[in-house]
Amino acid sequence: MIECSLPTEMQSVNVSLVRASKSDEGKLGNLLHLYVHDFSEFLGMKPSEEGRFSYPALPRYLFEPNRAAFVIRCEGDLVGFAFVSQGSVVSDDPAVFDLAEFFVVRGVRRRGVGQAAAHDLFRSMPGVWEIRVAEYNVPAQQFWRNVIERYSGGGYKVESWAREDGSRWNVLRFTSGVETDSSRLAPDKSPDRTQS
Repeated sequence: MIECSLPTEMQSVNVSLVRASKSDEGKLGNLLHLYVHDFSEFLGMKPSEEGRFSYPALPRYLFEPNRAAFVIRCEGDLVGFAFVSQGSVVSDDPAVFDLAEFFVVRGVRRRGVGQAAAHDLFRSMPGVWEIRVAEYNVPAQQFWRNVIERYSGGGYKVESWAREDGSRWNVLRFTSGVETDSSRLAPDKSPDRTQS
């Protein structure tokens, strides 16, 4: 169990991070609709004629060996997800973990849920991590700097990076634990990795 303080209720909650499977595809698709909707504020995106935002790359995180999707739960309730790829988008280093997407629903934000889930993810996959955050996304910049500062004790670097489309990003890079296994994104067959 991961405990995180809830400022409004002053109690701790159970946050768990579980490797997603094919059976989670529908749930993740629904959460991705909310996630992409949040980004529409920055990017001016519009929903489809059916009124939904889509994320066509979802199956890649469920089925490709160098990618993984995780479901985030708080007190047993579905509240978010994390998508990880092995291989740096920035440096092309094949060993780096790239946090491609991370989302926690608004109803549990600013309560420690995202931080607890991120720390669990970093602990579960030791190695070098890169987290890319668009410069225009100021709330995410603050969130990730705080999360990584607390996790690494200040042992991280930030570099500027420009995507091919010209957009500016900050890349936060740090090392989690000690690398021991080159096949770290292999399917997880263990039960819920909730930690105390």
